[in-house]
Amino acid sequence: MTEVDELLARLRKLPAVPLDAEFQASVRLRAHRRLRSRARPAPFASLALAGTVVLYLGWALQFASALYH
Repeated sequence: MTEVDELLARLRKLPAVPLDAEFQASVRLRAHRRLRSRARPAPFASLALAGTVVLYLGWALQFASALYH
């Protein structure tokens, strides 16, 4: 077993701690709001992904054309 597996095994053996009802309700409410909220747009990530795709396709075309020369 690795150290992580041993740690997880030890954590599983710990007794469950009951949560305060008010705290549990607030956590559930925040989680519900977060699930229902709209996803934030990520323009920089989209631009980076599009740039990566274009660069990869350019490299693939260049490599494929070198095979026929």
